[in-house]
Amino acid sequence: MQMPQESIGESGPCCDWRKTVEDVEAHAQDYVRSEPAKAVGIAFIAGIILTVLPVGRLVAALVRLSFVLIRPLLLILGAVKLCEELQKRNTR
Repeated sequence: MQMPQESIGESGPCCDWRKTVEDVEAHAQDYVRSEPAKAVGIAFIAGIILTVLPVGRLVAALVRLSFVLIRPLLLILGAVKLCEELQKRNTR
């Protein structure tokens, strides 16, 4: 299914990713149509790998790490803002 192309802003190098994504999508669709059994097998293996990998644990570890680091970060941010405010008051 082809999406209508917008002519505004399509010529710059910032929009090259759209062509790349469309090329990958077209290649994947061609591969699935030409080799359906292999495509199902690859999807099955990818699903098993994603199920076996500890993705939930990794996300939980990142959340825990962010909660541990947010307190010192907020303390430092507060100290910086306090210094900025004191400098503003001293220059008046």
